[in-house]
Amino acid sequence: MEVAAAGDAALYIDTEGLSADRMEQVARGRARGTAQTVDDLAGRLIITEALDYDEQTEAVQDAAEFAAEVELIVLDSATGFYRLRRDDEDGGETLRDVARQITHLLSLARKHDIAVLYTNQVFTDPDSDRSTALGGHTLNHWSGAIVRLDRFRGGNRRATLEKHRAKPAGDTAQFRITDSGLVGDDTPETPQ
Repeated sequence: MEVAAAGDAALYIDTEGLSADRMEQVARGRARGTAQTVDDLAGRLIITEALDYDEQTEAVQDAAEFAAEVELIVLDSATGFYRLRRDDEDGGETLRDVARQITHLLSLARKHDIAVLYTNQVFTDPDSDRSTALGGHTLNHWSGAIVRLDRFRGGNRRATLEKHRAKPAGDTAQFRITDSGLVGDDTPETPQ
């Protein structure tokens, strides 16, 4: 929403079931006190819904059609359908296909000087009892920056920088999700 509020366009590839009501709520909150309307902000968002892995693959390829018009491409989530497919098919080939999707988006980022953000799913590794990203090292390798998000009591969240090309890992920021978007919060809480 911040990209739209700044007057630029964004492409959002949704594989998770984006809530139109929540998007409207955030747009209303973000437009409050400005000359912009919810329709102004919504008009700068291109939302593509993918209902299965094949549709996700197609939507990622189609992103090339919008790359010259947008400042940001979001793929939410890159690995949601991978998690479903790896039980049915060769998980290695599916992971290679996800990696091809990410490299396609990154090539668009370099060619058009735009930002690409993708979310990933996690699982608890039984050997280490830690949360581990799906796709292992493959997706981590292609990421210029990795931010881990943790949820705490009271709706508080923490973003931790795990990888960055120019900054040391470990920096954190506390925030809350409100009706109008993200609000910084310096009150640490115990993780749930």
